[in-house]
Amino acid sequence: MSQIISVVPNICEGRDEAFVAKVQERLETVPGLVVLDVSMDQVRNRTIFSFTGSKEAIFQGGFLLYEEALGKIDMRQHEGEYPRIGAVDVFPFVALRDAPIPTVVDWSVQFAEEVARRFAVPVYLFAESARVKARRDIESIREGEYEGFAAKMNAPEWKPDFGPDVFPPDKGATIIGARLPIVNFKAYLATSSEEAAEWVAHVLSDPATGFSGVHFYPALDRTRNEALLNITVGNFLSTPLYRILEAVKTELRRFGTRVSRVEMVGLVPQRALIASAEHYLQIFGFSADDVVENRLDAIFFGKG
Repeated sequence: MSQIISVVPNICEGRDEAFVAKVQERLETVPGLVVLDVSMDQVRNRTIFSFTGSKEAIFQGGFLLYEEALGKIDMRQHEGEYPRIGAVDVFPFVALRDAPIPTVVDWSVQFAEEVARRFAVPVYLFAESARVKARRDIESIREGEYEGFAAKMNAPEWKPDFGPDVFPPDKGATIIGARLPIVNFKAYLATSSEEAAEWVAHVLSDPATGFSGVHFYPALDRTRNEALLNITVGNFLSTPLYRILEAVKTELRRFGTRVSRVEMVGLVPQRALIASAEHYLQIFGFSADDVVENRLDAIFFGKG
C-alpha cells in the first residue's frame, strides 16, 4: 500500500465497554479493513477509533460505525467533558504516507454525501474539505455545542453542506473532512482545582497569549479527583508538544501545582515524539533517519 489514508472517527460513547467492543469486532470483520487503535475516554464519554484500508473498506467500516453509533447513542441523554454536536461527532480522513490531500478531500466528500443520504443527519465539511472559510476550524462548527445547535442551524450561514436542514435531537449533526495528522493528549494536574485547569486553558487559547491551532479543554476526572487539560494540536511541526507542555507548567506555577503525568489519546506520529525527545534529552544533529526502525524500513522496503 503505497498511499495510506486513515480515518479517526469520534463517537459520543466512552463508558459502555461492551458496546465499544461490539463495534470493534464488527469493524474487524470488514474485508481489507485494519483497525489501528480504539481509545475509550470515560471523562469525555467519547471513543476514538482509528482504521485504514482500501477506499471500499474504509467506507464500509464507516457506514457500519454510523449505523451502530446512531442506533445506540441518544444525544438527549449524553454527558461528557468535551464539546460535541452529535453521536458521531467527527469523522476525519487523515492523509498519511504519500497520500495527496486532494485525494483525501475527494474521499471525504463522497463519504459525507452518502452518510447524509443513508442516515438523514446534517453533515458539515471541515478542515481541507470545507467549502466555507468559517468551517475550516472544527471549533467554529462546534461553537454552541449540541445544546445550542438547533438554534444555530436556523441561521442561513449554518445550513449543513449535506443532509436535512432540521437538527435531529437524538442523533445530532456530524462533521466530516480531510486533514493532516493531529495529536491529542491529556495533561493531568497534581490538583483537583478546576480553576487551575480553566485558567491555563483560557490563557493558552487566547490568540494574544497562546498557540495558534492548539485547543485546550479543561475537565475534572471525578474517578481520580484530578483536574486535567484535553489538548488537541493541529500542527505538531509548527508547535511542538514540548513547547505546549512547558507553557502549561509555567501557567500552573501561579497555583502552586504541576503536571503530574501525560497520557496520549489515540495514535501519535513518530515525528511528534522525536521532537520532544530531542528537546528533553538535549540532543543535537538528530534526524528521523537515525531511528533504527526507519533505517531498516528504508533499506528493506525503500521507504523512509
